[in-house]
Amino acid sequence: MEWTISIEGKNEFGDICRREVRVDKSEERLRDGNLGLSIGDGKKIMAALQNAVVTQEAETYALFRRVCPDCHTFRPVKDYTTRRIRTVFGTVEVRNPRWMLCRDCHPGMVDAFAPLKEICPDRATPELMELTARLGSTMPYRQAASLLAEFLPIEPTETHATVRKRTIRVGERLDDQIAEEAWRARLQMDERRQLEMQLPGDRRKEFVISIDTAHVRSADPNSARNFEIVVARCGRGGRGDAGGRYFTTSNTDQPAIRDRTLHALRREGYCGFGDVTVISDGAEILKRLPRAMPKPTTHIIDWFHIAMKIQPMQQIADHMVRSRSDLAGILPTIDRDIRAVKWRLWHGRLDRAIRDLQDIVTRLLPLRGAGDLSAARLHSLGSQLLTYIRSNRSAITNYGARYRSGLRVATTLAESAVNSLVAKRMVKKQQMRWSQHGAHMLMQVRTAEMNGELRDRLRAGFREPEPQVPSLFKPKPPLLRAA
Repeated sequence: MEWTISIEGKNEFGDICRREVRVDKSEERLRDGNLGLSIGDGKKIMAALQNAVVTQEAETYALFRRVCPDCHTFRPVKDYTTRRIRTVFGTVEVRNPRWMLCRDCHPGMVDAFAPLKEICPDRATPELMELTARLGSTMPYRQAASLLAEFLPIEPTETHATVRKRTIRVGERLDDQIAEEAWRARLQMDERRQLEMQLPGDRRKEFVISIDTAHVRSADPNSARNFEIVVARCGRGGRGDAGGRYFTTSNTDQPAIRDRTLHALRREGYCGFGDVTVISDGAEILKRLPRAMPKPTTHIIDWFHIAMKIQPMQQIADHMVRSRSDLAGILPTIDRDIRAVKWRLWHGRLDRAIRDLQDIVTRLLPLRGAGDLSAARLHSLGSQLLTYIRSNRSAITNYGARYRSGLRVATTLAESAVNSLVAKRMVKKQQMRWSQHGAHMLMQVRTAEMNGELRDRLRAGFREPEPQVPSLFKPKPPLLRAA
């Protein structure tokens, strides 16, 4: 049996376009189990339909753009070429005219423009660019290319190299948009104070930035083995509220991190007024951000990192108290002392916690010298915790009060962002080497996808404006010219 599908369309001028697609469904195919239309038949039908629609739309748009908007006459023809437009349903080759500028409206100027370049500057539709970038940012480039070829009628030339180039190009476009928006947000960076009324229990008053870093293996043999990518999530409110917007950058300079942060905060409603809180793990790179942000900005060390440094000390101390009866006279309450240090750090009693921790380290020193491995390990962990607390003394707050007020005390949002944005694509199952530029651009695509704005950003401003003409030669509107 042979199926014939007729396609008919009518343009704005009343012209009718007809196409036919034939699909062969023989009895032999039924015996092989090929019941109904296959993926190959669907590719053939959609490719024919796409060819008819794109050809008709391109001809109609080119004809509309030939009319001069000032004098309403046809512009002269420069030449005719062909242009291959790649779509999600195949590549279409269309006629590509070039129109000259109107000689009456632009005397003395000789210039031409291609109207199809305005609606398709990348020789690929925005939908194909978006789909390729989304798949390329989610899975390996070869796997993304294989997936596209499996379900879409695309050419064999659409390889992993094409997926990589399109993903990087989309990332560059997104990065340029964000850089322009960040430059505008930089104007709001003047030091200002909160002018709103201090309302008790108002969690929406505080803008929280949960920030962390991820390590990616470098592909550059002349650089370090790894480079860092800053991952953050900016939101408003406390525990249980929406996490807010993601942003990533491979540029760890202070102005770059500040501009990205202000851009994300601005999209969350920050206008220069309000309390800003930065929660980090105390890394030196992340300490640059609070110093560059508008005032008042508070820097808080993540409680999770403090608790994880105390947890192994608590486990070792509990084991020593249970199994070592000979320590009853030397360290009778080592387990309770460590719990007391954790309680004081949780409630912001920093000076007392430092004195108690220093006393614990001093009491463990003789046992360490005697060769006790448990005491040596506990002494090492206590010394590291003591150094960590002293280095981040100004960023340790009353976590208990913040928790009871419903505010955030940990970088859980940033940790999950590192896992979902960076780790799954670059570090965990897909271990590979990256250039810093490629990783940065790929992260822009993944961030825009996570923020739910990839489609809107790619469709914003892809069409070029009217051919650039100096204002001196721009014609006046017909009524003013007649007057």
